[in-house]
Amino acid sequence: MTEKEKILLEQFNPVTIQDDMMFGTVMADPECCKPFLETILGTKIRKIEYPERQKTVTLAINAKSIRMDVYIEDEERTVYDVEMQTGRNRNLPRRSRYYQGMIDLNILARGEDYVNLKKSLVIFVCTFDPFGYDEYIYRCGEYYQLSDGSYQPLGDDAWKIFVNADGHNGNVSDEFKILMRYIMKGEVKDPYTQTLEKKVTTINNNDEWKVSYMTWAIKLADERRDAREEGREEGREEGREEGRKEGRKEGYDELLEKLVKAGDLSPEKATKYAR
Repeated sequence: MTEKEKILLEQFNPVTIQDDMMFGTVMADPECCKPFLETILGTKIRKIEYPERQKTVTLAINAKSIRMDVYIEDEERTVYDVEMQTGRNRNLPRRSRYYQGMIDLNILARGEDYVNLKKSLVIFVCTFDPFGYDEYIYRCGEYYQLSDGSYQPLGDDAWKIFVNADGHNGNVSDEFKILMRYIMKGEVKDPYTQTLEKKVTTINNNDEWKVSYMTWAIKLADERRDAREEGREEGREEGREEGRKEGRKEGYDELLEKLVKAGDLSPEKATKYAR
């Protein structure tokens, strides 16, 4: 083990399933992921497949890339993108729209016709209430409206599901409630949450994973710091440009005033020419 790796290990603190990288690592195990989806969706899934682990999608130069926590397909070719969301984000609905669009474009980029687009579900597991109605689950799909005001499903097979792990309303199973308590509080109350906790503990004790985690965390912190610095620099440049504009305006106004005092320009015209 290198000296750098030893330092990274010393800085590591165990994380819970709420952590992005931990969640993605745990869900990379089908024995953990399949029951997770079944509990969220309230239906059985025969098998799941992993086209790519922690899939990153970028489709064009200068396009924003996204790293999906868990990207999987089932036996019906339904695509699932499952994300753990711990930070409140007012743009979460638009973010979900962006993720779903990227899934579709990624499929089409491989040369498939749009009629072959797979059913897709983008699932955000939130440790807060994203909409404020204290529901356990918010299911969102596309609909069209009839003249009588009623709505009918569009049938585009694109769904977004927002799970409120801290919710209290809705017809959900006891297994669902136990899973949510585990996510929120770390409480182990049934065999499945025991499996999850055992997996989390094993990962937290893996030195190789801990080094990877700390390397990733440092890189992420650097990227965020660079983004903030870039934003501050853009702000400073905007301020400098605004100052230059203001300076030019003040110089122009002084010129008009001098011309009026010299009798070379009428006050009326000076007012007309003023910016």
